[in-house]
Amino acid sequence: MSSSHLRFTTQIAGPAERIFDLVADMPNYRRWLPDSDVFGGTVDVTPYPVRLGTTYLDAGPVEKPGEVTEFDPPRHISFRHTIMVRRPPLHTDIDVRIRYTLTPNHGGTFVLRELDLVMNLRGLYKLASPLILRSFRKENVRTLAHLKDYVERHNGNSANANSANSISERQQAEPSQRG
Repeated sequence: MSSSHLRFTTQIAGPAERIFDLVADMPNYRRWLPDSDVFGGTVDVTPYPVRLGTTYLDAGPVEKPGEVTEFDPPRHISFRHTIMVRRPPLHTDIDVRIRYTLTPNHGGTFVLRELDLVMNLRGLYKLASPLILRSFRKENVRTLAHLKDYVERHNGNSANANSANSISERQQAEPSQRG
């Protein structure tokens, strides 16, 4: 098994409460997060409004059943889902844990999105790990950029809406082998 811990950060010119509400409003992600080649919306959210223990299904080319594992408005929200990769020749599950930490900072909010991945890749399939990590990095940067853009456009701060250059990956751990 290999595991990775990735951290993505941005400063958003908007209140933590607003950001938390957008992240917690899972059935309405399309308001601020367009579909991508790996994300196709969140459906089957039960119960709604979202709270600790809410279950969901991230739709798209690979379905990802998940659960809200932490709900502490407006500071923290966490999710855990399993990506069930069933595309020959790859047949594996990837355990994904996402944690948002929202900290008021300089009239806005510092957003930390942490991503913990556990992949059960065996044999030659371990060679796919860097490609999988690159896909996760790309999607996490995209998610934070859209969140930042949406909040700042709807918060009256269009001057700060250049999100492409303000998302960073603060720390990146390459896969570690666990036996």
